[in-house]
Amino acid sequence: MGKRSGYKRRKPNEGERATLDGHGGKSRVMDDKDDDDDDRRGDGGSVATTTTATTHSVLETSALTALDEGMKRAVKANRKRARDAQTLLKRAMKVKDVKFFNRMIKDFGNDKQFGFAKEAFERISRAGLSPNVYSYTNMMNAAARVGELEFMRTLWDNMALNCDEQANEVTYTVLVKGEAQSGHLKHALGRVREMIACGVEPNARTYSTLLRNCVRYSDVERARECLDLMRERGAAPDATACEYYIKTMCGELLVQQTLQFMRDIQNQDGIEITAASYVALATASSLVFADEKTARNACRDARAAIDVGGWAQEDDNDDKFQQQGDDDSSAPSKSVQLFLQLRAKDALQEIDAVEKYLNDTSEERREEIAVQASSGVERASNVIFVEDAQDMNVHERNARWLARFGQRKDVRVEVCSGHGDWITTRAGRSTDVQWIGVEMRRNRVALTWMKALRLNVSTNITMMCGMAHNVLRREIPDESVQEVYVNYPDPPEWVGSSQVLVDGAFLNDVHRILKPGGYLTCVTDDSTYAMRMCRELAKVPGLFKSTEASGKPFVSGVPDDYGASYFDSMWTNGAQNDRYFIKYSKL
Repeated sequence: MGKRSGYKRRKPNEGERATLDGHGGKSRVMDDKDDDDDDRRGDGGSVATTTTATTHSVLETSALTALDEGMKRAVKANRKRARDAQTLLKRAMKVKDVKFFNRMIKDFGNDKQFGFAKEAFERISRAGLSPNVYSYTNMMNAAARVGELEFMRTLWDNMALNCDEQANEVTYTVLVKGEAQSGHLKHALGRVREMIACGVEPNARTYSTLLRNCVRYSDVERARECLDLMRERGAAPDATACEYYIKTMCGELLVQQTLQFMRDIQNQDGIEITAASYVALATASSLVFADEKTARNACRDARAAIDVGGWAQEDDNDDKFQQQGDDDSSAPSKSVQLFLQLRAKDALQEIDAVEKYLNDTSEERREEIAVQASSGVERASNVIFVEDAQDMNVHERNARWLARFGQRKDVRVEVCSGHGDWITTRAGRSTDVQWIGVEMRRNRVALTWMKALRLNVSTNITMMCGMAHNVLRREIPDESVQEVYVNYPDPPEWVGSSQVLVDGAFLNDVHRILKPGGYLTCVTDDSTYAMRMCRELAKVPGLFKSTEASGKPFVSGVPDDYGASYFDSMWTNGAQNDRYFIKYSKL
């Protein structure tokens, strides 16, 4: 294709190369065209040139980049990417080859340059061409990768109306992925059945993307239905599919069912259990069974599996599919290899933590914990699942808070609590503080709850599962919190995304719940997101002020005693060392 159409894929340079993100392994490359436009527009005032940035209603990018080399590199790389994209778009209009456009859409989508992918798709018609099934599939994939579910659904409907070619297994797989990663697992499974009814057989990636999201959303029922459907279609579940099912069950502490399933697939199907499966079993069984035998055996088997085969590569690249003559190399990239190494290291740390718990905790205490764990995360007294609803009664919210926490004077909230490393460590260090973790993914809430049980800090940690904006609004009263921490939040998937955590609405809610003189602390390793958060804070000068004496909006690096999260440790091991510490006090 490349020789025929003249398309040459641009390789990202060091400053802009995509890196894996610990929240699900997403690419960090962002389409910063809008940021580049902001640089040119400015606010009509002068550009800050001193080494100290002052906080105005508009904080210019140049004022921030003057303070940090990492930010400067990011802006430079993003501008180059924007120029390269515009060059390709202009060239495509001259070439007038739909394959050229398709390849551009695929590459933009894989790099999460959603705005440029849309522009390339729209220019197909302007060039006098008609988008084909690959055009629609690549554009749907671009939308799915940045969480633009409604846009993806609209494309699907338009393809049915305007494209003469039928959707293929890759198109359906992208459709399933978009639904599943948005949490619509029942709908995603329905798409798989629709796919079959239309005579298109699901492939391994179709099932894998559904099962992977069953883990994230702790949907045991849908995972079981998926495995049943695989067997019904003659596509026997492989080790990876079984691993997803095991992890989903262990996340819900269904240990007996997990043990039976593992025996069945070993004896009947000859499937070798993966290291990740044994780790999940070790964690769950150490809490559910006071008898330590099952957990110790799982730890032993996990170590043996890692020693023999390292950490198996999960099929996590179905969004970077190959089409129309692309090279389909099975060799993992360097970033994927690094990710797998870090996952293996994390697994060994979890095994160590389970063994330490078994060694240091008395059988009597383990029996008490087993009683608590037996109820499961769904019925745990210190886990709250917050509905995503618009209605909210202030009096009911305040009454719920009082019933849960009474008149606790020192309440602190971590938003984006992830795997729970930071908050459980802090809870153990500050037992007089009531800690609240806010996390949208149910499997991470369950992991944190399990760690809190194991570390004996469950009495001063409460987990709230839901979208942060909704949780703060519906569950936390005015002036009730001493400090809010936002640790390593997922950066926006693309510049125009509406799915942004630190925005004006979030800052207003944080200001509302903080006590007078309370603090908001944000930490990120993403320079582009750090700049965006600083700009958002600059827009509300009446709510917050920087705690830095100079008024500087951020500090490069994190205080030594701040504590590490899963993602901080992960990226430190991966030699990604840029950190941004943003601390503001309530006015």
